[in-house]
Amino acid sequence: MPRKTYDPLAVIPSPEAVRERLAETLPLPERLPILLDLAERLRLPLTTADTVPAPAQPKGVARAS
Repeated sequence: MPRKTYDPLAVIPSPEAVRERLAETLPLPERLPILLDLAERLRLPLTTADTVPAPAQPKGVARAS
C-alpha cells in the first residue's frame, strides 16, 4: 500500500476554528490555579478542630482563662 504524502498545509485549521479554540483556552490561566489549589487541599490529610493549633497571640495581649 503506497503511503500518502504529508502535506502540512492540509491540516491547518480555519481562522474560525482557531478563534473558537482560543476563546475556550483564554479563561484557563484564571481557572487552573483554583483547580490546583483545590486538588492539593483534597490530598492533604484530614484534620479536626481539636488538632488545629490555637492562633498566636500578639505581644502584650493577655489570654483569657
